[in-house]
Amino acid sequence: MIEKYFDDGLLHLGLIDTITQADILGLKQTFEAAFESHSTVSILLDLTQWSDVTADAIREDIGMELSLLGKLGRIENVAFVSEKAWVEAMVNGVGPWLPGVAMKRFDDAKTAELWAHPGPRSDM
Repeated sequence: MIEKYFDDGLLHLGLIDTITQADILGLKQTFEAAFESHSTVSILLDLTQWSDVTADAIREDIGMELSLLGKLGRIENVAFVSEKAWVEAMVNGVGPWLPGVAMKRFDDAKTAELWAHPGPRSDM
C-alpha cells in the first residue's frame, strides 16, 4: 500500500508492506494531479514501513517514471526517510545524475519534511 497526500507543493508518499502493481497505477494519477496544480513539486518518500515489492509493480513503476521524465525539471527536492544503508548509497549514486533535483536521506519524517518542502530552505 502507498499512503499519499499532497500539501502545498510537497507530495508525501508512505510505502507500507508490499507494493503491488495496483499501488503504482494509483500513484501515476497522484503525480499528474500534483504537477497540474503546482509548477514545482517536492517529494517525501517514507520507506520505514516498506517490506517488499512485486515484479509487476517494478515493471509498472519503471514505465511510470519514464512517462514522467519530461517533468523532471519541475521536481525540486526528494527526501527519503529510512535508516537503511542502501537508501543512502542510492541517493549518493543517483543524485549526481539528476542535476537540479536535491536528494537526501533522513532518519525521521519531520526533519525530512522540513528539508523537502518547496521553496527556500537550509541544507540541514
